[in-house]
Amino acid sequence: MEWFKPMEESKEKKEKNKVKQIIVYIVTLLCLILCLYIVIEVISANSNKRPPSIFGLSISNVPTASMEPTIKTGDYIMFSKADYDDVGVNDIIVYYSKKNDIFIVHRIIAKNDYYITCKGDNNSIPDSEEITPDMVRGKFITTLSMMGMFSGGFNTNIIFFILVFIFVIMIGMQVFSMVMKHKNDKLKEEQEKKKELLREELRKEILAEEIKKLKEAKEKEETDSK
Repeated sequence: MEWFKPMEESKEKKEKNKVKQIIVYIVTLLCLILCLYIVIEVISANSNKRPPSIFGLSISNVPTASMEPTIKTGDYIMFSKADYDDVGVNDIIVYYSKKNDIFIVHRIIAKNDYYITCKGDNNSIPDSEEITPDMVRGKFITTLSMMGMFSGGFNTNIIFFILVFIFVIMIGMQVFSMVMKHKNDKLKEEQEKKKELLREELRKEILAEEIKKLKEAKEKEETDSK
């Protein structure tokens, strides 16, 4: 029974490796889908005059001091996708200014059934533009202090493409790791086969030796009996 134990262990190890490979393939596929989703989302957002969004969350840079001290100049903010019905007085929103063709991050100071009035916390007067429901793009969540290195301003689209680039690098490393692991597993499998052949030959030699000894013992016994 000892002779068959290594083969049983090898089969069990192969099954575990197969499960791991399947998991890696699934994760890699999901990463590729996410990369494709980000690229399509950025293109679609630019075409429809809205910030790029990943699973309902967006990032934007605030280049002015209009919302200080709440949001400082150059800060990056995270905001969730929202429409007119999701926001109310005192909420900080992101809206698309038709007048200036830019996205503005200001606080709501008044709201009725058709228009919103906004003002920057650091501004003395409200925004001159009345915000209609179709102009609301999102609701402020928090500032992103970890992105302070880009305080000088950084195109949001580039950030999303950087994310894609990082994902691609990660996938590439994963694929390389998978290929190397496959080669190593194949090499180990070949080595294991060679070992098994050697063990088999050794078993045959031992068996042949035992048969020879038994045969010699039998012949000696027959000779002695005569």
